[in-house]
Amino acid sequence: MFVDLSIPVSRRAPGVEFEQWLHRDGVRHLSRRIRALPGDSRRDRFVNHLRWLTGSRRLRERDLPDGCFMSNEFYRMSVHQGTHVDAPFHYGPECEGRPAKKVMDLPLEWFHGPGVVLDVRGCGGRVTAADVKEALRTAGSEVGPGWVALFRTDSDLRLGTPAYYTESTAITPEAVDLLLDLGVKVLGTDCWSFDGPARRMVEDFFATGDSGALWPTHLHGRRREFIQIEGLARLRTLPDGPFTFMAFPIALADAGAAWCRAVARTGPTDPAPR
Repeated sequence: MFVDLSIPVSRRAPGVEFEQWLHRDGVRHLSRRIRALPGDSRRDRFVNHLRWLTGSRRLRERDLPDGCFMSNEFYRMSVHQGTHVDAPFHYGPECEGRPAKKVMDLPLEWFHGPGVVLDVRGCGGRVTAADVKEALRTAGSEVGPGWVALFRTDSDLRLGTPAYYTESTAITPEAVDLLLDLGVKVLGTDCWSFDGPARRMVEDFFATGDSGALWPTHLHGRRREFIQIEGLARLRTLPDGPFTFMAFPIALADAGAAWCRAVARTGPTDPAPR
């Protein structure tokens, strides 16, 4: 059975600009587009544009079956909208002393393998290495290279409310290090960010002057290479037994993050990639 662990991107979400051409709109837009087609010479473009202006190269509803063409949608939004993969380049220009990997540099094998859910709901909003040890013990899984560790906080139950951003759970660098030391490369959370509420970090910085208060786990990715998947959902629906996790990032060139469709397949797990 497949379980969808992704958050759909809403056309009404903050930071999302959305435009839709419905089927009857498509006739008008197509008629404009055929003024110049791929492969047209400069002369073709000039002649066809004149023909369009005079009406001899325009499409009308009667020219298409049912008076309709195809629909089309346009989204303008950050690559960090919805469920997405953070590549090391998002954290900084270098990682472990080398140029940081962008999305297209990431091996696809990293995003398919046995998964484990770490229930950290009782951590008090800040996950430490001790919390990870206890969650691993409770899960009864011996994780290692090729595994994907998913932090369950149930923050996605607050999706669509301000609390989704103001009451999220922070995953500390020490918690990340414990998993990296075990060989885990990809980690996920059902919060909007690994670093907890932005307001809390900013207020802590201005109260203490400590720059380490600002996005510490993201910036830790400059020292140690790891992948974050943020904005997961429904981790509570996964069974206690084994499952295979998949979340391939969209192939965006020159990007430090990309949207993904995160899915779990329950039942016997695929072996971890080597």
